This record gives sequence, structure tokens and C-alpha cells, in this order.
Amino acid sequence: MSIRDQIKAQSITALKARDKATRSALSGVLALFTEQEKSGKFDGWTEAAEQSLVASYVKKLKSALGEMRDGDVKDSYVFEIGLLEPYLPTLLNRDETRNLIEPMVADAKGLGHLMGMVMREHKGKVDGKLVRELAMELGLK
Repeated sequence: MSIRDQIKAQSITALKARDKATRSALSGVLALFTEQEKSGKFDGWTEAAEQSLVASYVKKLKSALGEMRDGDVKDSYVFEIGLLEPYLPTLLNRDETRNLIEPMVADAKGLGHLMGMVMREHKGKVDGKLVRELAMELGLK
């Protein structure tokens, strides 16, 4: 079952259980799926595209969290992020990321070049902040 279908099923289960909080939290990402499908550029879903959409949405929520004070809205964002985390791609850990970039450092013309190479080839699999941190530890500037 696709990620989109899993989220829809979770929303339907919440509807049947009269779980308004879950239903409301999932409506935002489901609206994005619908919006994408109705756009003129849509040519079908792949697992990577679905993960990318969910990851982008969660990134926006997390970004907004940083600017919020404690309260109901912040709590709802945290709840929504928690619901969507199982659908996010699994990122490589620190050691796996280091093993990935170490051989690339020799060929990189600088930090920006390495970041471009890594993110182009491994987008969704690595944390960009971690790649930057490790690259700097390995001597790139």
C-alpha cells in the first residue's frame, strides 16, 4: 500500500473512531497530495515522490515550530509531526554518512561542491546538516 493510501486509511480509521485530532492533523498532508494530483504537472506517484512530499511538509511544520510559543497550535504541530514521522525516509546515521562522504572528499572542490554531489545522489537518505558538519570535520571549507 502506498504512503498516500496508508495516510488516507489512517484518516478514515480516525473518522470512524471520531478522533477529530488525528483526522484534522492528517488533513493538511492529504490536501497536499490532492493539490499535487490536480496540478497540470502530475504524472503519478512513486514511493520516493510520496516520501518527498511528506518530508517537505514535515520540514515546514518543524520550521514553523521554532517560531512558536507553547500552546495549542504548537501542540497540534508536534502531534501532526508525530503522526507523519513513520512515513518519512530513514536517514543514514552519523557513521554511515561519514563512510559515504569520506571517499568523495578527495574529489570535491570545496564544501559546496561536496554538498551538491552528496545531496544530488543521496537526497532523502542523508541529513544535509550532518553532511556539512562531517565535511568540515574532514577539512573541507
